Amino acid sequence: MISVFSPYITRRDMDLVLSRMVEDAVSEDVFNRRFENAVKEQFNLEYVISMRSPYNALQKALQVFGLERGAKIAISALAPAWQKDALEDSGFTPVILDIDQETFHPKPESISLANPSAIILFDALGKSPSEALLERIDIPIIEDISQTLGMIKVSDEKHLYGHFLIWSLESDSAIATGGGALLCASGKRDAQILRLLDESMPRELKMTDYNAALGISQMKSYPKMIERRKTIYRRLIGQLLRTRHSYLQQEDSESCPLYAFPIFPETSVKEIIDYAMKHGVESKHAFASCISQRLYESEPEQEAVFPIARSVALRCILFPMHHKLTNQQVEQIGKVIATLP
Repeated sequence: MISVFSPYITRRDMDLVLSRMVEDAVSEDVFNRRFENAVKEQFNLEYVISMRSPYNALQKALQVFGLERGAKIAISALAPAWQKDALEDSGFTPVILDIDQETFHPKPESISLANPSAIILFDALGKSPSEALLERIDIPIIEDISQTLGMIKVSDEKHLYGHFLIWSLESDSAIATGGGALLCASGKRDAQILRLLDESMPRELKMTDYNAALGISQMKSYPKMIERRKTIYRRLIGQLLRTRHSYLQQEDSESCPLYAFPIFPETSVKEIIDYAMKHGVESKHAFASCISQRLYESEPEQEAVFPIARSVALRCILFPMHHKLTNQQVEQIGKVIATLP
């Protein structure tokens, strides 16, 4: 069975990690610092903290805003449910907002109406918030770039991004660190805030040496990872265009989703998932663990509360598109997609 996300790391990466940890003098933060510096250089960031989990990264990002306990924080209904848990566990009040059908982000009007003290923007399937949306938000912003694979546009226009960025490095990430996350700042002022936070942070919240060493190894081949995913995307989109099913539209014609290959079926989602599995290809709901889905599972009467997010969560499914696929596997996936019922 071809998995949607790569479930393993290469022997070469493991050998590099083991040799580094044997040869290098292991002192506190040596691998963390190397990994953080590699990410800063690759993505033109001002400051990066490698954390033990995305949950910790989000809580620490919220901490620096100095908000009062119980403050309202806006969050997308399409965001992963752990973000809501992190807010509540930190003593904040989540204000869940439905999304716009085209942008996958909450509309400016709904944000204004909610009147939150801060907002978390979730770049679902790599759909970044527009410059127009960011310019209309005058409250602190945390942007979750996990599904953009960290492909931040290299630009001096730092206002195009949230005040702080979080990037989950869990099992579905292209950077297979075995777990963890990055908390980042793209502007100099925000970088200074993160620097002070970093200096006072308990070591137990930082990424382990093993995970960071693996991240260093992965970063060396990151550009090739991205090019491989782009190549696979072009091959799969050609096959999908032979069907009646829809794909994810991006505002930028040169952009493509690199997290996985999303499809919006015009027929039964279950039928498509079963058909792909029968032919040796895994496919899964893209937003099975999102907030709107969790609320529906616990309170079915909530289905109509976030209708757009609920609709996207029910309709969007992911196919494999990771860079470790062989050409033979890509051909097999393409054939399945081209013949979807």
